[in-house]
Amino acid sequence: MSVIVDGEDEVRRAAREELRLGATQLKLFASGGVVFPSKAHATRYEFSCAEIEAAVEEAAARDTYVMVHAYTDEGVRRCLQAGVRSIEHANFVTEETVALMGEHSAFFDPTFISLVQRIESAGRTGLSDTIVHNLTDTIDRGRTVYGWARKHGVPIALGTDLWGPDARRCQLRELEVRSDLDEARNIVRSATSVNAELLMMPGLLGTIREGAFADLLVVDGDPLKDVRILCRPDENLLLVMKDGVIYSDCLTPVP
Repeated sequence: MSVIVDGEDEVRRAAREELRLGATQLKLFASGGVVFPSKAHATRYEFSCAEIEAAVEEAAARDTYVMVHAYTDEGVRRCLQAGVRSIEHANFVTEETVALMGEHSAFFDPTFISLVQRIESAGRTGLSDTIVHNLTDTIDRGRTVYGWARKHGVPIALGTDLWGPDARRCQLRELEVRSDLDEARNIVRSATSVNAELLMMPGLLGTIREGAFADLLVVDGDPLKDVRILCRPDENLLLVMKDGVIYSDCLTPVP
């Protein structure tokens, strides 16, 4: 899933190789993490400015972009200066750095559910009480950062950072977690038009218009008033269409 690289040349070589293999975007781990501090704590930064710039340059040469896993203020600032398009997490940044995200037109993806899910599964996965406490604090700080992002007009994307069959079952709950922090219509916008902009696919994704991908959900209720409706597909999901093909239809009357 990843390649360990050191130095500008190694970063450039790895970036080119991943893009040759068909990667549509590149992701860098620009700071340490918060789940396994014995192996990867939230260091201030993991790449030099020149290393990040090398990855951004290689992505730009193929009309794509770099996103970064980054928790810390110093790590995020380096990435913004290098031209990174999307910041994942950013729980430990200052308000000044959030404002800088807005100035650089960078996207912010908080991924709250990735931390919530790890807390809830801590007993099963063996996370220590210390790590659980750190994760709880990380969520609280992320909620503050989310408020700053709204204040400074930073485009807020919607991702979950969950992988593996067990964790993926919690993906929809990112909507629920955010319902305490934002208006429902803004959360839906994050999942549709904002994500389309981030993915460099405006007009194709996140919209209903001629020429767009016909990826549609029909639900019983108004998610623009209560986004949690989308978190209960067994109860509320009436139709699923992907690229114009209907895969599930509870609207058609049974003869």
